[in-house]
Amino acid sequence: MASRPKRLKVNDDTVRQLLDTDESGSSFSDFDDTDEDETYNPIITSDSDEQSETSDTEHSQDTILPVSNPGVQIWSNVTGNNQKQLVFNGFPGLKINISANATVWDCFNLFFTDDIIELIVIETNRNAEQFLSSNRISKSSRFTKWVPTDSKEIKLFSGLLIWMGLVEMPNLGSYWSTKHRYKNYVAQKTMSRNRFELLLRFWHFSDNKKAPEGDREVLAVDETMVPFRGRLLFRQYIPGKAHKYGVKLFKLCGTNGYTYNVQVYGGKSQVDGKGLGCRVVLDLSRRYLNMGRTMVTDNFYTSITLANELLSYDTHLVGTLRSNRVKLPEITKKKLSPGEIIGKENSDGIIVAKWRDKRDVTMLSTKHNIDMIDTGKKNKKKESIVKPKIIVDYNSGKAGIDLSDQLSSYSTAVRKSIRWYHKVATEILFGTAMVNALIVYNTINSDKKMKITQFRETLVDTILGLDNQGPQEVQQARVNSKHIFQETTEKCGRNRKIRKRCFHCYQSRTVIVGSKQASKEVKKITTFCAPCKSYTCISCFNLHHTN
Repeated sequence: MASRPKRLKVNDDTVRQLLDTDESGSSFSDFDDTDEDETYNPIITSDSDEQSETSDTEHSQDTILPVSNPGVQIWSNVTGNNQKQLVFNGFPGLKINISANATVWDCFNLFFTDDIIELIVIETNRNAEQFLSSNRISKSSRFTKWVPTDSKEIKLFSGLLIWMGLVEMPNLGSYWSTKHRYKNYVAQKTMSRNRFELLLRFWHFSDNKKAPEGDREVLAVDETMVPFRGRLLFRQYIPGKAHKYGVKLFKLCGTNGYTYNVQVYGGKSQVDGKGLGCRVVLDLSRRYLNMGRTMVTDNFYTSITLANELLSYDTHLVGTLRSNRVKLPEITKKKLSPGEIIGKENSDGIIVAKWRDKRDVTMLSTKHNIDMIDTGKKNKKKESIVKPKIIVDYNSGKAGIDLSDQLSSYSTAVRKSIRWYHKVATEILFGTAMVNALIVYNTINSDKKMKITQFRETLVDTILGLDNQGPQEVQQARVNSKHIFQETTEKCGRNRKIRKRCFHCYQSRTVIVGSKQASKEVKKITTFCAPCKSYTCISCFNLHHTN
């Protein structure tokens, strides 16, 4: 039997699921979230023909929870007597064994673990080896300069990616620019531009030849979009999102913004005919069921089927509901006056209610009745704002995912890329994991909490070794730098010294005659300024590089 698909989760196996499919995928599927029977496959497909044959029992830990048929629904007036009384029997809060004196790096290292770093080292080197062995490389190609990387260099590379999110420049080359407007000593001190670009090209997370086919706590489920407009089979389009095109991530979050689980949406291809929304919630929350928790979902996921399934695992469901879902009571079609609420309850204790605010809101709960409560706020007429308790708890539960997305978006390390898996990896490792690390740090340091930008800055200083180099030291280094005019010793494939155009001559002529004509007029030279790492003629050296 074919092996059962594996899931993408925020743990040491996260990066292994970012499979290297062909980034020029054949097409993309529009996401239709109106079909309750839409099915779900969180696996990323691959073009790999090498598939291992294993039995289903070998992957029993990935078994999807069964979805039963709730049958005919009988609805009555809301009494609350049929509801299942659940007691949370888990352990609230974060279950992390970490010292109270943990640093920013210690917290981040819980998610960006040494195992993940080592995995990236192995797969980056493997990817480079596979590329170089299967492609014809000319002697002048930059790929000939590739040497295997190690964990220390990958940490520095990751630190630069995070730093680039804090310090935005027009393009990648600007970080190594010698122009005063872009001048910095962080990028040059860490690694050369050529080395960074080589690492970025081969940055990888799994073996191309072994990529699998097809590929009392309140928790909330929702989706996040990683922006991507390239060609990709499972690229999604959602008009209501800030980034309308991209790769969809399903997330399970707590009310504080901590992300417990993540899955990549791989398109509509299916293994069975069960509803997408129900499958996503059950699969994401499998480890957190049978403990009396409450799941909060929006109207894409919420259904009678999902409510029955969660109740069978001693878990409550609270969410907004689409009025066109099947097996709902007739109240969903009734017209209401502003502020009016009606509801029905079935024998399983599932309550479906409809409330008229500025518009009709249909909701479902397995733990509430249809009581209205004072929110403590006033409207423009100084009247108390009253809302159903279901809506108040729903808004409180869903706030965690919005908070996670908001914090992740500040100084994000996600950059333009033609490789979708680079963007997904960056979002998970330096976005979601960064927010989780911040929450852990602030939990154990409640007296000196950090904001997300300060957390990123401190982490960058630690990774890149910038902790002890303040503004005065940087300025002093700038004053003491000496320019050295010398001739290159590097040779090309024909055993001749490498020649390049004078940087300053080329820049000045480009302004006057354009880059194409300037490349014809400016002669190539073999001399350069060593500290500046830029080719220059003797005249420009005396003009621009004197100490």
